[in-house]
Amino acid sequence: MNLNRACARSVTVQVFDWSSGSPVPLLVSPCGTKKCTVRVEPNQSVFLFSDVSKVVFKYEVRITQVDDPRLITNVTGVTKVAFTPQTGDTVLQSNLIRIR
Repeated sequence: MNLNRACARSVTVQVFDWSSGSPVPLLVSPCGTKKCTVRVEPNQSVFLFSDVSKVVFKYEVRITQVDDPRLITNVTGVTKVAFTPQTGDTVLQSNLIRIR
């Protein structure tokens, strides 16, 4: 979601299956690629997803964006029931840290 009232922002989303101990990139929709860049218009939100149903152990959602606290990124886990959001698995931008 882009809470900025004047400027559009772009974000790039990647999803990795770490079940083997090494990152295996998964396809991200709606782009249908392993690295999906979308533009988020002012006061708009976008929905991206990746099929993690075959992930055995864990997966990572990696979001690259312009450093702007008014652009909120949510990462949501899913259950085995067709993409039902899990309570408590939402991560807000303020919960993420920068690794240098």
